[in-house]
Amino acid sequence: MLNLRVNYPSVPREMDVFQEYCKNITPSAVSGLLHPSYQSLDASGKAVVFNWLHAAGEQSDLISLPSGNNALYCILTYFRSITEHIAIEPTTFPGFKMSATNMNYQFHVIAADEEGMLPEALAEHLKTGKSKLIYLQPTIHNPTTNVMSLARRQAIAEVVRTFEDVYILEDDAYRFLHPSPPPSFLTIFPERTMHIHSMSKPFNPMLRSAYLAAPKGLLKGIENLVQLTSSGTSQLFTDFSIYLMKGELLKGIIHEKQQAAQALQEKVQQIFKGLSYKTFPTSFHIWLKADPTIPDQLKEQGIDIPSGADFSMTNNAEHIRVALGMSWDQEALLPGLNTIATTFK
Repeated sequence: MLNLRVNYPSVPREMDVFQEYCKNITPSAVSGLLHPSYQSLDASGKAVVFNWLHAAGEQSDLISLPSGNNALYCILTYFRSITEHIAIEPTTFPGFKMSATNMNYQFHVIAADEEGMLPEALAEHLKTGKSKLIYLQPTIHNPTTNVMSLARRQAIAEVVRTFEDVYILEDDAYRFLHPSPPPSFLTIFPERTMHIHSMSKPFNPMLRSAYLAAPKGLLKGIENLVQLTSSGTSQLFTDFSIYLMKGELLKGIIHEKQQAAQALQEKVQQIFKGLSYKTFPTSFHIWLKADPTIPDQLKEQGIDIPSGADFSMTNNAEHIRVALGMSWDQEALLPGLNTIATTFK
């Protein structure tokens, strides 16, 4: 089965980098890495993360977690006693949708365009006093690949600023694939932004390390939720992720992934010529307009693609997300993409 469902782009040298790092761990450090730490991030580690995120850090707390999904789950759990409402775009990350649904959150779908959520539509909704959380994926959105311009981000920030105790939850999972992304909400609006950064996509899904930056004092005690839901973080993975963010290795790996995506997108452009789809030049996923029956048809031909309904907040199943991250270097990929294109003819 050709897996076009999951989107974790990996390159071969990631394991070499990790093995080389482990070889250089001193014997005196080994014992500490095998035990849970009281505090996985010290001041110097936090400074490295904020520098990597292009954020000042003075207005933000930083929490270490094992994954971006764990960060989303813990935030949703924390906020459930504060609000039961979430402002969200018409299409979104299924994992967030599933977690929030299981906690009985009420979704309020805010109109969007090619850049994402519309500030004026958000303002009208916030006047109702319902939502205290706004979930956004502003850079290479999953699944649409939309990218919010700096002007749009600033406009949304200005809207949020006028409403008390309203916060942006910025899930920037695919930011690393943008060669020159606009500043994040964490950079331009830290006092109202919870920003999630996971290492699983920029480096590798085996690296169970993520970071949550949040306005100072907002999420008091959330570390207890992290501990309860995941048994905490791995000091080995935390130290390794700090090592990656300090040097040039991770930048090089990210550039390699961007180049791989760009080369692949050029082939996609030829194969999907004449089809209606959206993508980004360095993205590993494509948002393809398709009949709702297409995923079932493709599964019979050995290709696994999720239904567009998984991503939709409005029961719209007229697209499919073709994710190339797990299979971008497999021989079966291009024939599989040709099979998809043929299905539309």
